[in-house]
Amino acid sequence: MAIVSISLPDSLLRRVDEVAASLGYTGRSEFFREAVRRLLDHLESMRGESYRLFVVTVLSDHRVYPASDRRVLEVIHEYQAAVRAFYHQLLGDGLCLNVAVIETSWPLLSRMLKDLRSVKGVLDIQFVGYSLGPR
Repeated sequence: MAIVSISLPDSLLRRVDEVAASLGYTGRSEFFREAVRRLLDHLESMRGESYRLFVVTVLSDHRVYPASDRRVLEVIHEYQAAVRAFYHQLLGDGLCLNVAVIETSWPLLSRMLKDLRSVKGVLDIQFVGYSLGPR
């Protein structure tokens, strides 16, 4: 079995330890293996043709990179043919929330997510897929 080293903020590691202990995991490795398996299963299930509507949320911080919000908007604009709805909200303290409803295939969505993840100042990206059935 390979050994993988990751960096986590102290606050996140404390949460991992608390949850792992409360659920009876024997250690961090067991917890992370299950978390990775679940994420991979979830992502692989979305690759099917039945998922075509995705809601993508992007949280960015202007304090980290002043142009982050502009760049997030540019990336979403590059995929405008697939955008069905878009919402932008200033949250204060330099934070911005962008929500986009995207109707597309998994390959296009994965490229969009990759482009969004490359933007400096993006703190978090979440997405969920909805099945529209075959077309």
